[in-house]
Amino acid sequence: MKKIYKGILASALTLGMVACDSNYLEQPPVDLVSDAAIGESVEAARAALYGLCEAMYFGYGDDDSEYAIRYANGEGYLQTYYGDSPSPDFADSWLYGFQKETQAWIYMTRDSGDADRYAWMYAYNLINQANVILSKIDEVPGDPAEVKQIKASALTIRAHAYIRLMQVYGPRFEDRNNGEALCVVLRTEPGSEQSPLVSYKAVMDQIYQDLDDAIVLYTESGKARSKGFEPNIDVAKGLYSRVALINHDWPKAQQMAKEARQKYPIMSGDEYLAGFGAANKEWLWYNDYNKTYNGYWSWGASFSCNGGYATNDDWTGGGGVISYRLYKEIYDKNNTDVRCKLFWTPDKANMYVDFGIKEEDFWNINCVNADRMTMWGVDPVITTSITLWNMYTTPEGYSDGLFPFNTGSSLGAALELTDEDALDPETQDYIRYVLATSTRVQFGAQIKFWSITTDLGDSQHPFLRASELLLNEAEAAIENGDEQTARDCLVELNSNRMDAYTCTLSGDALKEEVRLYRRIELWGEGDTWFSFKRWNIPVVREVWKAGDPTSNNFLPYYEGTYAPDYSNGWRYEIPKAEKDYNTIINNQLNN
Repeated sequence: MKKIYKGILASALTLGMVACDSNYLEQPPVDLVSDAAIGESVEAARAALYGLCEAMYFGYGDDDSEYAIRYANGEGYLQTYYGDSPSPDFADSWLYGFQKETQAWIYMTRDSGDADRYAWMYAYNLINQANVILSKIDEVPGDPAEVKQIKASALTIRAHAYIRLMQVYGPRFEDRNNGEALCVVLRTEPGSEQSPLVSYKAVMDQIYQDLDDAIVLYTESGKARSKGFEPNIDVAKGLYSRVALINHDWPKAQQMAKEARQKYPIMSGDEYLAGFGAANKEWLWYNDYNKTYNGYWSWGASFSCNGGYATNDDWTGGGGVISYRLYKEIYDKNNTDVRCKLFWTPDKANMYVDFGIKEEDFWNINCVNADRMTMWGVDPVITTSITLWNMYTTPEGYSDGLFPFNTGSSLGAALELTDEDALDPETQDYIRYVLATSTRVQFGAQIKFWSITTDLGDSQHPFLRASELLLNEAEAAIENGDEQTARDCLVELNSNRMDAYTCTLSGDALKEEVRLYRRIELWGEGDTWFSFKRWNIPVVREVWKAGDPTSNNFLPYYEGTYAPDYSNGWRYEIPKAEKDYNTIINNQLNN
């Protein structure tokens, strides 16, 4: 008997193993709801839907599992390791294994390994669970309105999964070969039988059809969702705007983005600084706070600034680093931009005490550990400055022992500092002692994302929010020749982020303005690499060079320039596990 699961445990082949069947796409049970039971009651169908939703943020395996992918935890993991890590704007400070090689674009050209297969496995697990629900939902007795809502939600998530597959494994619009370029496997029935790769057009047609059908069903149902992790008509329209941008369907992208965001006002500057650990009025779609705790597997453990790894002495971690090149461009445009407050950069060094720290000190080999790009514990004056910055920028509600980067132990010393004793030798010795083995803070470290609890990293994370839709609308409007709407969108966004923003730009300058503010607004939310791929422009990852303040702040390992034709147009390879099992694909690729 086939199963659909409430909750999820991963299955994927471990590195180097060879698949001889579809096990890598199948999931061991957690809380079972049989596919037969789904058709028997609305309650069972709803439980199956919640299981599908939860599959977007549960850990994919554990350390003892044959099929584990370490730290994989659903949508947040895909956003970070595919949407952010290869981008020109983000560096992940974990310096081992495939996390490092993903940022260096190494895994993109391979057909084996965790990074290559994860997005494929994750998306097809969602697709298969959605297909099981859809195969039974029309049989369900009970409230027709609720049945329609459940069906619409399953269609929405299936469309979302195919969008993710196209972002990672599919070609750009420019490379679609009039829609005939082969992309991914199209599965609309339960199971993982051998199937061929289908064309770009076939996948796009299916995504459009799923979202069109979902929107009709949501409208006919008239029921509101009860959980933020459930999709609704606004999420369906928001996803429509995403895929329409990929497909250069500018009228549809502009229309859907505008319609989707109407009930979700752009968060204020204060709300933007509030920690990104709990959903607010702008978030359309996000994980369930009460279901996020996956211990070492949670997204927050790795990427919130106060998560278990960011504050662990042994990991030299941190929740991610912004490109100083991007930061500086934003800061120089308007230094009142609240988004600039969320990163450890030179303008913060003398914010609370004038230590006399200069911008060039951030390229001084005596102030920066060049092997890790860390500053915490290297120079005592900078260390104390970081302590003060951390203390005074901790959002309300996160102050009970939840300071980022393990800085709480030196707060007392920092509070007692004055201009006169900041360089006192005894104080320096104390700071060195306390922080000798503490987690280091990297040049450009973020304090945008926070965990609600100290248990490794319990937090909510946005899958879709109104600012993205506002920027989608602006991008599409430019292509539609509606530049005034694009300018209005920028003003609507940036008036909530800085003082006195205006926009009179046009043409290419307006397009670049939209792109620039998209990069900073959605930083760390899994968008930038996907956007650069869509824009069909190169990515340049620039590195830190000692004594050269014109250089950037990335580690040498991450340096590279990647033209649009790199790796078959930034397409990850079809995973070897799929090709070994699904021999139809091998025949297609070899003929």
